[in-house]
Amino acid sequence: MNNTDYATKALINRQKRKRQVRYHIIAVILSLFLILTISILFISISTEANDMEHQSSYKYYKSVEISKGDTLWSIANDNFDSAHYKDISDYVTEVKKLNALNSDNIIAGSHVIVPYYASEFVSD
Repeated sequence: MNNTDYATKALINRQKRKRQVRYHIIAVILSLFLILTISILFISISTEANDMEHQSSYKYYKSVEISKGDTLWSIANDNFDSAHYKDISDYVTEVKKLNALNSDNIIAGSHVIVPYYASEFVSD
């Protein structure tokens, strides 16, 4: 084998290697682009689903007649919404403020105003 054949083969091998490296770089770039696109799509779908879970809700008030044996806490427990109040104690505090109550004592036959939430908007 002479030096010319060896130099020619070396040149051909270098060119092949350059093509292979270029091919691998393009494959890596395309793979990263595909991963980025899929990630953005997944985040977008996840965000839309999350937005659907947190639909708007409107605050309303209703009057509840106090029956014998009812307590402020039992009425609060029936109307409490954990999505809008930290705990039932916060709800009871709001009910007391709405009704200008200084204590938890309520009288059967009277009424208390309690807040509640609904996703439908009601206009009068």
